[in-house]
Amino acid sequence: MSDKTVIELSNVYLKTDRGNDLFLDLNFSLKSGESAIIYGAAGSGKSVLVELLIGRRFVDSGAVEVFGKNVKKRKKRIIRSIRKKVGGVGGIFSLVPTFTVAENITYPLVLAGESKKVIKDRLMKMLTEFSLLKQASEYPDKLTRVEKMLVQFARANVAHQPLIIIDEPLAGLDHKTYDRIYEYMGKLALSGLSLFIVSSLELKSDLPKTRSFQLVNGVLV
Repeated sequence: MSDKTVIELSNVYLKTDRGNDLFLDLNFSLKSGESAIIYGAAGSGKSVLVELLIGRRFVDSGAVEVFGKNVKKRKKRIIRSIRKKVGGVGGIFSLVPTFTVAENITYPLVLAGESKKVIKDRLMKMLTEFSLLKQASEYPDKLTRVEKMLVQFARANVAHQPLIIIDEPLAGLDHKTYDRIYEYMGKLALSGLSLFIVSSLELKSDLPKTRSFQLVNGVLV
């Protein structure tokens, strides 16, 4: 695996908890600076792919490598090191309910041991960029669905993590917010980061530097 390869899935097989085949010899590769969108119907395994990448779930056979490191059970230190390099939006990447908006956004910086000045400066940048200044001291249960998603995007971008995983970014959004999130994802795709997006909805047009795949019958096509 090249040092510039962010994600490598090799001959991945996985069954559901009920014993049904979910992935059948699934293969996928994502280089640094590239992005990919995985389309698939409900139940096709899109969110399970996300769980495999961050060590929330493990393959029955085959290999999952992220940043050149094999994601395996009992490799907790490796999994922690991978997660520090990954920003997440949607799906399992929910906000911490006992943290304010500001605390949720800056949490990756705290984990990275950044200085108070860096944390303050980057927080203000994110709050301004995502129009969240008024919500900075609010808790997630007081936010709308759209506001929660904006906070997640801010959190995913604040620490300059090289890989951002986005689960169903556009579902249920009004037209104005859809356009705003779509435009922001386009900027991220051009920024040198890698995006791994899973969606049941077709985007209105292709994002730059982004390949599209369909997850069908356990394989990517």
